[in-house]
Amino acid sequence: MWNKDKSITLSLFCVRLFAVILVGLCASAPWLFKRFTLIRFMVPQQMLSFFLVTVYAVAVPAALALWHLHGLLAEIRKNEVFTHANVARLRALSWCCLAAGLICLASTLYYMPFLALAAAGAFMALILRVVKNVFEQAVALKDENDFTI
Repeated sequence: MWNKDKSITLSLFCVRLFAVILVGLCASAPWLFKRFTLIRFMVPQQMLSFFLVTVYAVAVPAALALWHLHGLLAEIRKNEVFTHANVARLRALSWCCLAAGLICLASTLYYMPFLALAAAGAFMALILRVVKNVFEQAVALKDENDFTI
């Protein structure tokens, strides 16, 4: 039967899997984007460097987001949900999404489809900010209740 522990275990597995995929993407990016630019009939040498800059720039906030997400899930696994540390993790996650979105927005200067990723990053940042604000209020209530006899 499916339960909370299995769900957290699956989520942690997925975070680790995405970390491996991110490393693989970074390692294979030159080959992948060289093929992509050839398939899309772009001038490979000029466009390849733009795509690589975007991929490697987005990889930094993506890796940080995976790190913070792993930490958040590890704390939830220990039944430490509404804590100041988790609020900070959610804040960091939202900034990582916004940073990735801004990098993608800048990349629309050479490849317009990045606009969809920019919008997705900004929207995810907004959702995470709302969740962070809810957590922050829950932490305040928890702190208040802890001081009440």
